[in-house]
Amino acid sequence: MVAKRSGFLSEEKKKTDYLGIGLCLGVAMGGSLGLLTNNLGFGIAIGTSLGVVFGTTMNQRNKKE
Repeated sequence: MVAKRSGFLSEEKKKTDYLGIGLCLGVAMGGSLGLLTNNLGFGIAIGTSLGVVFGTTMNQRNKKE
């Protein structure tokens, strides 16, 4: 059954979207940092921006290959 469904997704869809992964990790780390510094909003904002930068960089690196 798995072999039949392997053609369901195109090659473009099989690639990992690192922007979402970077965003999730950034928000998680930013939230942790915000809790430690007693400034949750600032920590989440910093984590989100760093996660977007990381995800975009990884997507660009993945497209080169």
